[in-house]
Amino acid sequence: MSQGPAPTAIPHADALAQQIAAALAPVEASGLDARVAALEASNAELIASIGELVDNIVQLRNEDVHVLDQRGQAQAKQLEELQAALNLERSSRDLAEVSRMHPKERIVVFVGGTYFGNNVKYAWLAALAQAEALRAECWFLPMDARQAELVAQTGGCCFPANPAEWTAAHLHTALAAAVAVIDDHLLNSNPYAAALLAGARQMQLWHGVSIKEIGLRNLAGLASMSPHFARVLRTCGDFSQLIGTSATQEAEFRRWFGFRQYAPIGYPRNDVLLREPTAHDLLNVDMDVYQRAAGYRQRGKRVYLYAPTFRDGNHGWMMDAGLPELAAGISAAGDLLIVNLHPVEQPLVPKLAEVLPLVSFVRSRSDAYPLLRLATTLITDYSSIMFDYLLLDRPVLLFRPDHVAYTTKSRQLFDAKLATPPGTVAGTVGELLKLVKTQKEGAGGAQARHALRDALHDHTDGDAGQRLLALIAQELDTALEARR
Repeated sequence: MSQGPAPTAIPHADALAQQIAAALAPVEASGLDARVAALEASNAELIASIGELVDNIVQLRNEDVHVLDQRGQAQAKQLEELQAALNLERSSRDLAEVSRMHPKERIVVFVGGTYFGNNVKYAWLAALAQAEALRAECWFLPMDARQAELVAQTGGCCFPANPAEWTAAHLHTALAAAVAVIDDHLLNSNPYAAALLAGARQMQLWHGVSIKEIGLRNLAGLASMSPHFARVLRTCGDFSQLIGTSATQEAEFRRWFGFRQYAPIGYPRNDVLLREPTAHDLLNVDMDVYQRAAGYRQRGKRVYLYAPTFRDGNHGWMMDAGLPELAAGISAAGDLLIVNLHPVEQPLVPKLAEVLPLVSFVRSRSDAYPLLRLATTLITDYSSIMFDYLLLDRPVLLFRPDHVAYTTKSRQLFDAKLATPPGTVAGTVGELLKLVKTQKEGAGGAQARHALRDALHDHTDGDAGQRLLALIAQELDTALEARR
């Protein structure tokens, strides 16, 4: 069988193939490498994106966990506070019953208010001076460490300001107290104070004759009710004695407080207006302002004490009312202007003092009564301090620049007792400066003061502290007799 012809050889075929392969090889390798590189880059971006996404998810999870942890901690804290409040309420309720059943001794506790001053300070000083005649053990319950320091300077016995430092002996003393003397709502910083003294006969000195609705008549709607507000109302009684300045005020005080007996013996704090202050009287007095006022008086200059009450929610009212102009006018005459703000507004003193260098501001939480004695004229608005100042028989000016706003937005007044005010009423700072410049009280000024003084003060002899001590002795006897 014959075979076909052999295939014809292509010249240089091998060499051509090699050339083609050589030419194509770099192109294919380069494209592959590019694709691989692109794929690797894409993969890297994908991995980075996935990593970022995972990080974000982890962060979100961590934030969620942190938020949840914060919420959990806040809720745990709230539960702890609620439990502590519940425990305090239960303990106070039971301690009040213990106080009522506990045998009483001849012990009197004077309860400190927001500062060492007012009627309790002077009742305390009178009791220390006559402790032997009173035949009683006297203790002071301070509001804070500062009060405890001041009481220590009087040499009297003082409970620790920190409840955690009370010993069993302190507890016994408080539970055995037969009489408690207070001059405000019994809201001492010691949370057990009211309960520990529940069985004592409580004598309420309050802190002034008021033309504002206070106590049981200072009410608001139930939408504004809170445990604190309810507690304030609860501490408006029941008192064994309420101390006043005149018999004519009993019906008014019965509108505001619950008490069994009313004693118009006068306020102990007013005694210092009618005598030369002792070293103990000057405790917690702003001595810089006191000495400045004394210096002006010695030089025959006038000393104006401006003592306004506070405004609810409008702490800039004094600047708007013209306090800078008042200060400038009094200073230009060579006289001294002292401003004693209400304790509610006393935190404003540092800022006001910076912009009103012509004003001598009384130090916050200090006792102004020895200082009041040095004032030649009192300027006030609705403060009960005007009624105390009547005992000095000196001019009173009533500055009421925001009367409508005050009586409609801040406090309801019960000022029938001021049908004839004890001094001229000024509605603007210009009117007030005119009165200051002329030093005229207006027709019947002194006569109106005398009439109001006679109506509001049954005693003007400076012996209110002594009468109070006699009343405390009676209360001690009554308390101890009831236990026999």
